Amino acid sequence: MSIDPIGFVVLLLGALSMLNGARFAVTALCLSTLLGAAAALQLPALGGSSIQPSHLLVLFLVMTVLLRPVQMQATLASIAYPGPGFWFACYILFSVVSSFFLPRIFAGATLVYSSARDPSGMMSTVAAPLAPGSSNISQSVYLLGDLACFAVVAGLARLGYGRFIARQLIVASIACFAFALIDLATFQIGQAQLLDIIRNANYTMHTAETIHGFKRIVGPFPEASAYGAVALAYFAFTLMLWLERVQSRMAGLATLLIGPTIVLCTSTTAYVAGVFLVCMFVLFCLKRLIGGSATTPHVTFLAITLFFIPCAITALSLVPDAWNSIAGLLTTTVSDKLQSQSGEERTAWNTLALIAFVDTATFGAGLGTVRASSFIAALLSNVGLTGTALFAVFVYSLMRAAGRHKSGDRQTHAIGTAAVMASIAQIGSAAISGSGTDLGLLFSTSAGLAAGCLAEAYVPRHRAPSSPANRRPIEASASPLRAPMFSTP
Repeated sequence: MSIDPIGFVVLLLGALSMLNGARFAVTALCLSTLLGAAAALQLPALGGSSIQPSHLLVLFLVMTVLLRPVQMQATLASIAYPGPGFWFACYILFSVVSSFFLPRIFAGATLVYSSARDPSGMMSTVAAPLAPGSSNISQSVYLLGDLACFAVVAGLARLGYGRFIARQLIVASIACFAFALIDLATFQIGQAQLLDIIRNANYTMHTAETIHGFKRIVGPFPEASAYGAVALAYFAFTLMLWLERVQSRMAGLATLLIGPTIVLCTSTTAYVAGVFLVCMFVLFCLKRLIGGSATTPHVTFLAITLFFIPCAITALSLVPDAWNSIAGLLTTTVSDKLQSQSGEERTAWNTLALIAFVDTATFGAGLGTVRASSFIAALLSNVGLTGTALFAVFVYSLMRAAGRHKSGDRQTHAIGTAAVMASIAQIGSAAISGSGTDLGLLFSTSAGLAAGCLAEAYVPRHRAPSSPANRRPIEASASPLRAPMFSTP
């Protein structure tokens, strides 16, 4: 194991998190989810795996919560039956168990494209017989980190940290936009190496590609599709907050900034998933309008999507040069994608993944065994029908919680709904181009925030007698081995 320079910064942030409490730890985690091409640790013994800063910070987040009993109680309560956290925990624990048994039970039963990387960080381009590999271990660790992140965020949200976490996600969305600007600027001046400090992971980097004169925006990620998926999740989150008039100034600014980068990132994943997401928002606003509960933001969004954007497209068609450039971009990234070399490779991955699902009698080959190019194909081929069903129940329970009327704090419920939309955006993006079953820590953060905000506030089991003399605010009670009896946003 080796520690990269950015790893020392992460370790320092982790130590400060344990001293300063959950708020500092959550802030560091939300910002670190943007560093998708960075590596804090390198693990040559596990096939050259790279540990990202966000995954390392999750460890410190868990230790921070362990030192504060009430926060730990809320964390454990967030994965109790029958809430969404219970089904998410069942899905992940089943996946981890499958990574040990299924690759050995079905060894040699079919051909697969392995998820394991060689020491250079490259994945095999040749199908090989199904067999256990280092990716079974690494993917299990990642998913357990996802579960820990989900549980902690959900627990903190139930203790009243929901609005604070929402603010940090809004700040992260603005930072995502800033990284896009830096990526474009360093490319234009020929100094792209300035970002190498946050592009040090053992991945294949596609940071200097262009399509029809458009630079593919990657920001702090290894490729445009990864940036597009993350930006789309932030867009969904901030847009819903703006529509529901929760922290509307910051959320509106973030939506206005992050939206154009999705259009300009030239990612097929972002374009296709973005159309699906916009349709969902249109239906949501129409439902509010028909029900008589629409506000000015709902009407404004409908006017923009149903009137101004079609008018802008019509006007753009009258300018031949601009229209030809945009039409060529869309043709390359959407219409001709399946005929490209990348499209043919991804089709082959999905084909073999589905064949592996059938050849393993629908049990799956085990977590981390099969590489695909769709989250759905990856689920079926890795964890089979059982794992897929558990994940589906988790998503259903999360959406059902968002649709259920909750008496109490309207803003907290709105934050939970926004987090559900961000989670759906990430699932939609992964369904188009996800190579594995790990949706990442941003998904765990948004899903955990949704589960916590849409659940009842957590009340500690054992309350110490309180009086006006010994009541203390939340920050004063956040020192190690203590936690607040009551929390306020």
